[in-house]
Amino acid sequence: MSASICGKLYDYRGFLGEGCANIDDNGFIESVTKEPRYNKIYRYNNDGLVVTPGLIDLHVHLRGLGLSYKEDERTGTMAALESGITLVADMPNTVPRLASREAVRLKLRALSDNSYVDYGVYAGIPDKPEAVSDLLNEPVLGFKVYPEDMDAKRPSVSRALSTGALVVVHPETPEADLRSQLADTNVSRAELRGCWSEALAVHMIHDMKGLRVHVTHVSCPSTLYVAKGYGYTTDTTPHYLLLDRTVDNGCYYKVNPPLRDLYSSWQLVKALKEGLVDALGSDHAPHSPEEKRMDYGLCPPGIPWLGVWPWVVFRLVVTGYLDLQEFLRLTSFGPAKVLGLSKYGYIGPGARANLVVIDLKARRRFVATYSKARYWHVFMQELVGEPKAVFVGGELAYEDGSVQGRPRALNAAAVG
Repeated sequence: MSASICGKLYDYRGFLGEGCANIDDNGFIESVTKEPRYNKIYRYNNDGLVVTPGLIDLHVHLRGLGLSYKEDERTGTMAALESGITLVADMPNTVPRLASREAVRLKLRALSDNSYVDYGVYAGIPDKPEAVSDLLNEPVLGFKVYPEDMDAKRPSVSRALSTGALVVVHPETPEADLRSQLADTNVSRAELRGCWSEALAVHMIHDMKGLRVHVTHVSCPSTLYVAKGYGYTTDTTPHYLLLDRTVDNGCYYKVNPPLRDLYSSWQLVKALKEGLVDALGSDHAPHSPEEKRMDYGLCPPGIPWLGVWPWVVFRLVVTGYLDLQEFLRLTSFGPAKVLGLSKYGYIGPGARANLVVIDLKARRRFVATYSKARYWHVFMQELVGEPKAVFVGGELAYEDGSVQGRPRALNAAAVG
């Protein structure tokens, strides 16, 4: 149904003025006008409220399929809604792995049937180079390269890099995981799995002559500078910005790459201000409570973030370190640009009508989430800013702390 969503409009360009985004029946912005054009009107003109593009998380692990006990497409995307995230890009290390057309189709069907937000998936690197073209015949966002792929599947990685499709790289060398198996704390793990491994992995990818490379979850300033020196896009995550390796030595803070020292965190925050980071993402990596209670050497790495992370980072806006438009560049327009999605990340005619109404003055304690994962790392932490309402394709999907219904979610790779 056509509708007008009205208020103070902001995107990565700054304040666009007070007005209305008028939404057509297909879920796209038809026009932006001073007054509403449709009888169905959502007004958010109260002091402290702004209407912005929906946020985008370009690095999530929704699990699902054979790993649904950790998280699934429904619970993960409901958690995304409560963060104001209206598009998620899902990683391929699922069961089955998304390295065949059959597996990709299975995953996309699960998302189509269950997702509360727009979505996309990355394909995994296939065993045989000739399968790369087959995967690109499916509506995928690109490929994800893991450290082990750079040795075991080098011909397939080279083929993927040569196609011009987006190739997202986990920047660590293949032996990094073997070295860190000797670690029994996050501090020793960071020493064994050092920043040199990240930078070297970027050099290794560059030697394969990639056409469109994105370096994800950068944890070291040196990795960022190497990647930007080659002209690659980059993202980092809340845990590399706001946590360091001394925060806790338990499994709840175990992640790949490992948490770094406090100086590295400060340098990454500084890089945000300088515009050297193209996007923020969560690397939302849920596991069951039982898995996270295992001994350190056996427990799986990963921090769950999807239901909360933008409003942890938003403190940088409230304190004046980042302005609102820069936050929106990092969380909306920037990820859309990395993914090559021209209809996302801004407010204007032709854009997908994914919008979030932000209460800039909100203060709250994080206590629960729709996700199956346990967010012990932020339990009872004060959050600043809050999504008051979230629209997906112009449909009200979330308001005042609760999901309102499942909208018509689209595969972003098919939208473009």
